Amino acid sequence: MKSTHSCRVSYVVLAGLLVCSSVVAASPPDNSITAVSSHEPSKSKADLYTKGALSAYIKVNGKVILFDTGGKATSLLKNLEELGLDVGAIDAIVLSHSEPGHVQGLPDLLNAAAMKPKIYVPAAAATAIVQANQDAEVFAVLKPTRVLPDAWLVGAIELETKGGTLIEQALVLDQPDGLVVIVGCSHPEIIEVVQQVKEVFGHRRIKLVAGGIHLQKTPSDEIREISLKLQQKGVKSLALSNCTGAPAMKIFRQEWGDRVVSLDGGDTIEF
Repeated sequence: MKSTHSCRVSYVVLAGLLVCSSVVAASPPDNSITAVSSHEPSKSKADLYTKGALSAYIKVNGKVILFDTGGKATSLLKNLEELGLDVGAIDAIVLSHSEPGHVQGLPDLLNAAAMKPKIYVPAAAATAIVQANQDAEVFAVLKPTRVLPDAWLVGAIELETKGGTLIEQALVLDQPDGLVVIVGCSHPEIIEVVQQVKEVFGHRRIKLVAGGIHLQKTPSDEIREISLKLQQKGVKSLALSNCTGAPAMKIFRQEWGDRVVSLDGGDTIEF
């Protein structure tokens, strides 16, 4: 396992992954996820803007995907600058769904980018994204779609919430030793997301699920059931952020040990 110079403090090993507390002003290592924004900053990056959903700068095989764009127009660019992350290096933008906390940074990002990245959005939300960003190249995703040679979207996933049905999509990085799944919220239905990923990818090993899974108001017994089902489906490790919630994180830490970490603003995970 290679060491990395992208951390200000030492890293720990999470089920074969390198977990860094924060990045310095330099390009992150290849095959890594950096939380540009989240509801919580890492301890060493307390100056990051945090009142938005997870946005992740993902570097895979020399290419860069920005997953979601945060909850305030100006905050994304400020956080990218603070973390030393290059807007011009972004090859594609994936929007997990259309909730404001996941899309509001998009216009400022596109204005700052000399080359406009392709944008992949669930088909149900595509019209609104096109209307708000008329010069953008937007792809409406319904079915499994390749974003980059080793990065896929599994297609529209319907998740039931108290406010109705939410259409969301997950990003999957196809690695030789397993799949890395990045999610936006997933609400209480992360099991449905994982199941769809396994069906699309022939039930391959999932070595990491990273992102938010929206369990703040979920009863403890249901969280434990979700935790058990994730393990039964062969998920090896978790990096949880955004809307997962402190009670759920406590339960996951009890049941997963060092196979679960927080993915807070400024953190980098090398997979």
